Amino acid sequence: MGDVFQFLSSASLEKLTGKKAYNLEELLTLIKTCPDSSIFYHTFSAFLKMREVQVPFNSDFAIWVSRGLNERALAEKLMAVDLSEHSTIKSLKKRLVEIIESYREQKPGAFQKTADEPFYLYDVVRIVYLTDKFAYDLESFREVLSRISIYSLYFHFIESRLNTQLQTDDFSTWIQESLRIPSLAQEIRRIDINVFTLEGLRSRIIQLIDDHLQTAQLG
Repeated sequence: MGDVFQFLSSASLEKLTGKKAYNLEELLTLIKTCPDSSIFYHTFSAFLKMREVQVPFNSDFAIWVSRGLNERALAEKLMAVDLSEHSTIKSLKKRLVEIIESYREQKPGAFQKTADEPFYLYDVVRIVYLTDKFAYDLESFREVLSRISIYSLYFHFIESRLNTQLQTDDFSTWIQESLRIPSLAQEIRRIDINVFTLEGLRSRIIQLIDDHLQTAQLG
């Protein structure tokens, strides 16, 4: 038996920074100068916002560019950024800047547009707290995973990536290091987070665990 996994959860307190953008040049400046936590909030936290409805864009930047400036081509380029391919927020920020600067060269007129409603830059304060839910083995982990709140799921599978340079999540780390099941851990780690809502992620992880347990029983 490996180490006990205690499920945590978090509450995110959104706060306005007082900074905003009415056009692409101002948005570019915000992205270049804002803290990493703001970049994380406006991209990765889209998973939390999509817990009920799947929206067509995976970042607040893409949503505003599409709806505020009607620049759908740029929005699609921003949407196409694979968050899982970036090992640091710095790398993700650099990629966002490259896309917008490249678009300026291709379509300079887009930078003359002014939105009626600005893009408001947010930052976030995270409050992490313990829950009363524990897992002792893969079976108990699977059972608890089906019952934890969406916020606990978000913390362990998305938000915890901030602590690992975006490389991995808490679930696959525990399964690999404590339960010694590297094959399952790798399958969970390979889940494409860009194509699922949080509930979809929960279902996919449970499916992978069930497949592993069934294979183990047959073996």
